[in-house]
Amino acid sequence: MPNHPHQSPLHDAHAKLEAFFLPYGSAESYSDVVETFGDLDMEYAALRKGCVIFDQNHIGTIVVSGDERGSFLNNMLTAKVDDLKAGESQSAFWLNRKGRIDADIRIAQRDERMVFALDRHLCKLTSEALNSFVFAEDVEIIDSSDRYHRLGLHGPTAWKLIEKAAKDVGDLIDVSNNTQVLIDGVDVLIERVELTGEIGLELCIGVDELTKVYDCLIRAADEYPELKARTTGWLAINAARIEAGHPMYHVDFDDTNVPAESGIIEDRVNLAKGCYLGQEVVARMHARNACSKRVVAIRVEDQQITTEQPEICQPAGGAQIFELGKEGETPIGSVTSSTISPMLGAVPICFAMLKNSVTKPGTQLSVIAEGKIVTCTVQETLVFWAKPDAHA
Repeated sequence: MPNHPHQSPLHDAHAKLEAFFLPYGSAESYSDVVETFGDLDMEYAALRKGCVIFDQNHIGTIVVSGDERGSFLNNMLTAKVDDLKAGESQSAFWLNRKGRIDADIRIAQRDERMVFALDRHLCKLTSEALNSFVFAEDVEIIDSSDRYHRLGLHGPTAWKLIEKAAKDVGDLIDVSNNTQVLIDGVDVLIERVELTGEIGLELCIGVDELTKVYDCLIRAADEYPELKARTTGWLAINAARIEAGHPMYHVDFDDTNVPAESGIIEDRVNLAKGCYLGQEVVARMHARNACSKRVVAIRVEDQQITTEQPEICQPAGGAQIFELGKEGETPIGSVTSSTISPMLGAVPICFAMLKNSVTKPGTQLSVIAEGKIVTCTVQETLVFWAKPDAHA
């Protein structure tokens, strides 16, 4: 790996709190992301009962302006974005000509611009690729990852924390919404982001003013202990996002996959709209129902942490999966991410990329977990656990 990873402006503050860090990215380019602050159980509990603040050092920003940005991007991306109104958000894939996923993008429409959130290590390539298709259109596409930083707030009191830290906030209930608020005099873009099964907010903040906003949020958390707000790392977020059924680009699928294999094609691709880059491949696969593999949810059987059984076998990312009784033959897939689910009683749950022929709900398979073969079952949907009032 390179000698100089991208570090958050908050890195030193996190280090003083004895945070553990993990690398996110590739051997050529990666970011330091907080893994945990040393008390994973408390971090996860705060996410479910209060609010957690997560430094999203791995997410970058592209800003698109110009009067023709909507129509231009509608011809480029998989979702319909030419009719987005200010305050609306939409997720979409950016594909290459072969229909494979080059980026997973969330778009926030504002009055004078669109703001993209995506993997920070893809921002430069994505902005350059999109710019290569601009001819006479009134569109300007700028990688602004060095100008903006992102924080995630997740938990039932997330919006209440914003209300305590900001002034004149409105509603942000609809999951497709975004808004701008002032936090300690700083203009902050906030998007509703469903990731953990709880209220989720993503804050896009100017780098020069990040510390001011972060400190304001921490002061509000300290001043109002009833909000049960605290900082967290990736491990708590990851457990909750798997429980909530949200596969992640560069973790569960990547640039070798087409949309039908991602598990989230319905949320990213508008099959009724006109042409876009890679559309022919997507349309052909949809028409033929041709998908050789896809992301599914699997639950490991007969493994549960209890007082009598404190140690269990949890499959790791990359663990091979086999048809039941055919463990010595060719694998039919592999685990892409896994966690021990607190909401399901401390059982291992995973996302996996499997051959389509074995993805029928209820199918039992074998997976390697810590050197042992254990049984797992394909779930009906990607969602393992859902809170009835998660959108409240």
